[in-house]
Amino acid sequence: MKAYLRYFGTLALFLFALFLVQRHLFLAFSHSALRGIDAKEILACHAHALPMDLATTGYILLVVALLTLPLLFAEVRGLRRAVRIFLVVVIIGSALLNVVDIGLFDAWGVKLDRKALGYLRYPGDVTGATSPERMALLLLVAAVQSIFFIFLLNRIDHARSFQKGSKGGRVAVAVFLPVLCIIALRGGPQDDPINKSWSWYSSRPVLNLAALNSVWNALEIAVQPAEFEANPYLYMPKEEALKIFRESHPATGGPSTRILKHARPNVLLIMLESWTADIIEPLGGDSGVAPQFTRLCKDGLLFTNFYSTGFRTEQGLCALISGFPSQPTTTIIRKFGKFDHLPSVVRNLDSAGYSSRYYYAGDVTFANTRAYLEAMGFDKVYDETAFPIKRRTRWGAFDEELFNFHLRDAKTARTPFFHIIMTSTSHEPFDAPVDEGFSGSDAQLYRNTIHYTDRCLGAFLDSAKHQPWYDSTLIFIVADHGHYLPHHLTQYGAARHRIPFLITGGALADQFRGKRDNTYGCHMDFPVTLLAQLGLPHVQYPWGRDLFSNATPHSAFWTFNNGFGIADSTQELVFDDTGKRVIELRDSSNTADAERLLHAGKAELQVLLDRYIEFDQ
Repeated sequence: MKAYLRYFGTLALFLFALFLVQRHLFLAFSHSALRGIDAKEILACHAHALPMDLATTGYILLVVALLTLPLLFAEVRGLRRAVRIFLVVVIIGSALLNVVDIGLFDAWGVKLDRKALGYLRYPGDVTGATSPERMALLLLVAAVQSIFFIFLLNRIDHARSFQKGSKGGRVAVAVFLPVLCIIALRGGPQDDPINKSWSWYSSRPVLNLAALNSVWNALEIAVQPAEFEANPYLYMPKEEALKIFRESHPATGGPSTRILKHARPNVLLIMLESWTADIIEPLGGDSGVAPQFTRLCKDGLLFTNFYSTGFRTEQGLCALISGFPSQPTTTIIRKFGKFDHLPSVVRNLDSAGYSSRYYYAGDVTFANTRAYLEAMGFDKVYDETAFPIKRRTRWGAFDEELFNFHLRDAKTARTPFFHIIMTSTSHEPFDAPVDEGFSGSDAQLYRNTIHYTDRCLGAFLDSAKHQPWYDSTLIFIVADHGHYLPHHLTQYGAARHRIPFLITGGALADQFRGKRDNTYGCHMDFPVTLLAQLGLPHVQYPWGRDLFSNATPHSAFWTFNNGFGIADSTQELVFDDTGKRVIELRDSSNTADAERLLHAGKAELQVLLDRYIEFDQ
C-alpha cells in the first residue's frame, strides 16, 4: 500500500516536472514577446500555472488509478504494460502539443484553439506557412523532450508489488485515490471547476498563455461545443446591413453639451448588481426601496431611458469597458482569442495619463472576468483576497466592506484615476442576512438586498465627499443589468432591461444637478460618452453613441436568448428570432416606426454576429 502511494507521488512530481520544462520551452521560444517584462512578472507565470498543472495531473493520474486499482489485490501484467504505454503516449502527446503551441504563438499569438484545428483540413497550407528549418527545430525539440522524459519514466520502479499491507487499507486507498484525483482535476473542492481564467493574471498575453497547460487546453477543446462559423442571423445582404448600421451610428465629433468642471477629472464607475428601474422611484419604480439613490438624484443627472445590453454581469461589464453589445447565444468575455480583440476604455484613459483599478469583493475569476480585465489593461484588479472579510455572501464580501476598502485604497491612487466598483450583495438568490424591513416573498428578499446596497451606496458617497479626490471626480452609477423582480417581468422585455444611470460627483457642472435626461441609451454608450467629454478619440467604439451629441440618433439595443430588443423615443419592440416574430411592441398603432426599428434591430444583430465571428479570423 505504501509502495502504491509512493508510486503515485512520484508520478505526480514527474508530471509537474514535465509541464515545468514545457512552460520554460514556450517562454524561451517566445523571448521576443517578453521584452520589457520584468523577471518578477515572468516568474509569477509559474505560480499561476500550478492550479492548471494540478488539474491536468489529476486527469492523467485518474486514468492511471483506474488501470492500477486491481493491482492492489492481484498481479495483472497486462495492466502494468497498459499504464506504461499510456504514460508514454502522454509524454509524446504533450511534447507535440507543446511545439504546436510554440509554433502557433509564433505565427498568430495564440495557443491551440478551434480555429487552428479547422486548418488541419488543409495540411499542405499549414506546413507551407512554416519554414522547413523552423518545423525541423520544433520537431527536434519534441523528440528530445520525449526521449528525455521517457528515460526518466523508465527510471521509476513500475514493477514493485502493491499488495503489501492490510486488505482494509488497500480498499481504503482504492476508494480514496480516485476521489483525490477528481478533486485535483476540478482544481480543488470549490463549487465551480477550474477554467482558463485561472491562468490569466497579466495584461501580457504571452504570460497568460504560458501559464495555460497545453494538455488541459486540448482536453477542453475536445469536449467544448464548437463555435458557430456562420452568422445565424442573416436577415439581409451584408452591404445593406452595414449601410443601415452606419446610418444609425454616425461618427460624431465633440459633444453638444459639456458637463464637466474639470478637463481631466477622476472617473469612478459604480456598477450595482441586479438593479432595475422598477425599484427607483424617480424612474417610476417602487418608493422606499432605494431612498438613498433617490436622494442622490437631487445632486446628479439622471437618465430616464437607459437600458442594459444583456442580463449577466459579464455582458454589462464588457459593454461598459469595450462598448461591445451582448450576443444572444454566446458571451464574448468567455471566449479566449475573441475578447482580446476588443477595444478598451481603460487603455484609452491610460494613454491620457490615468491610473486604473477594479474593485470586487468576490471571485473575480468567475466567467473569465479576471482574464478579461487583465487583457483590458487595468493596473490593479482587487477581489476577495485583497482585504480581510468579516461578513460575506456566496458572491463576496458585503457591499459595506467593499465600499470601505475603496475609501481606504483610493487614498493611494495616482490621479487622475479610473476606478470601477462592482457590488455583489444584491446578487440572486438575495439571501444575504441583512434586515432592511423587507421579508417574505422572493420579491421582498430582492427589495431587502437592494435597500441594503442602497444604504451602503449613500453612506459611501457621503464619506467620499470628505475625501481630497471627490471634488475633481465624475461619478457614474449604473446597474450591470436589470432583473425580473420585484414585479416578475418577462426576461426578454424592455422593462426587464431598463436600469438606472446617474452621473454625479464633484466634477459634474452645477447646472446639471437635479436634472433628468430622457435620451435613450445603453451600456455601449458609456465609453463614447466619457471619451467625448474628455476630448479623447472614440472612433473604435462603433456601437456606442455620445449621449450628449445632438447629431446622433439615440436608441437602446439589447439581446436575450435568440432575440433582441430595440427602443427609441418613437417606438419600442422585442423580436424573437426562434419564432421570427415581434413579441412586444410599445405602440401597435405606430406601424411605420415599428417597421423601421425592426429593420434597424435586425441589421444591428447581423452586423454584431459578423463582427463576433470575424474576431477569430
